[in-house]
Amino acid sequence: MGETQAAVQVETPSFDCPGNYVAANPSALRCAKCNRPLDVKDAQRTPTGYVCPYYVRARIATFYNANLSHYVVAALIALVLGVVAGFILNLVGGIGFFAIILTLFVAPVLGGVIAEAVRRAMRAMGNARGQHTWLVSVVASGVGAGAVTVLPALVLLAAGFFSLFALIPMLGLAIMLSTVAARLRW
Repeated sequence: MGETQAAVQVETPSFDCPGNYVAANPSALRCAKCNRPLDVKDAQRTPTGYVCPYYVRARIATFYNANLSHYVVAALIALVLGVVAGFILNLVGGIGFFAIILTLFVAPVLGGVIAEAVRRAMRAMGNARGQHTWLVSVVASGVGAGAVTVLPALVLLAAGFFSLFALIPMLGLAIMLSTVAARLRW
């Protein structure tokens, strides 16, 4: 029982974080992966300790594998379906008094169709996942549908014929774009 046990200090191997993170203030806090000094405001909490922002960015990047061709395909699909959705929103907006109620039901369905078409195309191209696929799809479908819904309203406004019913397709456009973003982002 007279044995003395020496405390064994385990040295964690240093992880080579991409980037050159340097703490702005002197700190005793260190990154759990690269063992660099870590500023308190930059520390990202993980189950294994605090890590630097460069490690978090590098780790998140491993989940995405889309390249430029995937984004181009997503943009083209969203653009074409956005034009079709713009025509449908104009048809629904021209019905009359019940156009607002119909727009509240039709616009999310159109956004869901666009999002699902983009998602299936990405799956068919090798299950590609892109961090900004949702943004490319929202912008492309917004440009496509906006050319069909916003431009006629602006022409009517410039000609002096303002109608409240001309704004209904734009309401549908906003609902449709928010649905595309919600379906593809999460």
